Amino acid sequence: MVYTEAQIRDEACKEMLKVSGQTLTTSELIQRLSKRLKPTGKDAQLARNRSDTYFSQKVRNLVCHRNQSTGLAARGIADYEKATESWTLTRTGRRYAANLN
Repeated sequence: MVYTEAQIRDEACKEMLKVSGQTLTTSELIQRLSKRLKPTGKDAQLARNRSDTYFSQKVRNLVCHRNQSTGLAARGIADYEKATESWTLTRTGRRYAANLN
């Protein structure tokens, strides 16, 4: 299965909801989502001219797309802390993630 960025955003919210403080780094999200979703096909392949997979790049895109209309920060679902490269669910995000399950 090839995951869309929208699916990855939702799955990231579910993962943040599971941990104390609802905070995970981008690297932790990549590890957790890769383990749980088990990307296959193109998502499992190394991205061209990169050392990471297409799937991990989609997770990293949460950061660069955060302020776009569908991004986690723009929608008020999660805050990104650049210094620690971490995401934290907001109150709105906790409600949103709880409704995904």
